[in-house]
Amino acid sequence: MKIRPLKKIRPFWRSVSLTHRFYQISGGYKFLVQGFRKLGFVIVIFAAAIWLLNNYIVDIEAIAEWVTTKIHWTAVILLLGVSEIVTGILPPDFFILWAGEMQHPYLMTLLLAIVSYLGGVISYFIGRRIHHFPIVQKWINNRFEEQSLQLKKFGGLLIFLSALTPLPFAPVCTIAGIVEFRLRLFLMLAITRFFRFFLYAFFIFGLT
Repeated sequence: MKIRPLKKIRPFWRSVSLTHRFYQISGGYKFLVQGFRKLGFVIVIFAAAIWLLNNYIVDIEAIAEWVTTKIHWTAVILLLGVSEIVTGILPPDFFILWAGEMQHPYLMTLLLAIVSYLGGVISYFIGRRIHHFPIVQKWINNRFEEQSLQLKKFGGLLIFLSALTPLPFAPVCTIAGIVEFRLRLFLMLAITRFFRFFLYAFFIFGLT
């Protein structure tokens, strides 16, 4: 009976060292710094815009309150869920702004984050099956060519940044599915989406 040799397992710190070296050579760390710069810039601009609008142009609280009274919260949640699948066409920041008018704003923010995260997971699995829809696959490849190249180059780093920063989260999740990125690692990296929602909520709730 032929005995197969045990598969050699690469030590954890060896993997970390190789990943660190790869990002040094490929410019991954520079890409990460640029992503955080964009995040800081967008937060400052968005916070300033909210403050100016709320104090000098329109009463944002009144608009959010009107939406709260006229539209059931489940419809708003469903709208975010639909938006967060494949396209991510609606900015989640406006949903966080709406959550600020609810009785339990941070609890609603948590629900929004869960919906957004699940939307990303659904987008991932759509990507895994996208070869059945060549027209959709062609549109995604053309529309998000830059993100596709970045994912192939930086891997999980792009998923991490898209979940946390203004980079398009849903399309990146779809592309991750198309290239068959490891599911377990994808699910772990995408959890950063929760931090993004609560980070924005902290700033928005403090300004309105």
